[in-house]
Amino acid sequence: RTLQSHGIRVLGSSIIGLEEHTPDNLDEAIEHAVSHASDFHQFMLYTPIPGTALYAEHLANKTLLEPGEYQEGDVHGQSIFRHRHPHIKPGQETEMIANAFKRDFEVNGPSVLRIARTILAGWKRYQHHADVRIRNRFAWEARELVVTYPATLWAARRWFRELNPPLFKKLSALLEEIQREIGIKARLIAPLAGRVVWATLRREDKRLKAGWTYEPPTFYEMNEQMARHRPRWKVPPAPIKWVTA
Repeated sequence: RTLQSHGIRVLGSSIIGLEEHTPDNLDEAIEHAVSHASDFHQFMLYTPIPGTALYAEHLANKTLLEPGEYQEGDVHGQSIFRHRHPHIKPGQETEMIANAFKRDFEVNGPSVLRIARTILAGWKRYQHHADVRIRNRFAWEARELVVTYPATLWAARRWFRELNPPLFKKLSALLEEIQREIGIKARLIAPLAGRVVWATLRREDKRLKAGWTYEPPTFYEMNEQMARHRPRWKVPPAPIKWVTA
């Protein structure tokens, strides 16, 4: 909160699946992470990566999954464990990490709008600073508070009015604060440009419900020497053409 009060955007990062995590206490850990209201928040599965002490520990304890039990491309920290967790059954971790992201979104809203809050805080604090370079820096940071953020907040507030009343109140309060600070331009532009954003949101919602996805296909590459190291792959890697042994 101290950093955000100076206009500094904060990325929070939380680990799901520590040794002490269980299905009974994980919600508490997620709520603690979400309570920080960081501008961005990533959740990652506790993952033993080859070459680390954690990997060596699981290797010694024989708790790593066998190669045939998972797809190599899924072990990236946001899908499945690479090991057997003492309290979390296989498959549960996928739902747990998805629920963590959903909970953060429900409470704090889209990151693009959290950024507006932090930018506004920095601009309010430094817009009259004695150093002209600092004034110019925060004026540049705040340039989108005139059009982009008022319009987006107006549309988002309308979007969440019925879906998420507590979030609707947060977005409304932020929009009102921006309009007070920026003045007549923000008050006039919010409903005008906001309707354009609102129409875009509705079109995008229909497209997503029809099956459109932003998720690209998963692939991974490997040089010839490493590919020969393990002759059998559940999902064969593509050859790397720009790395030699």
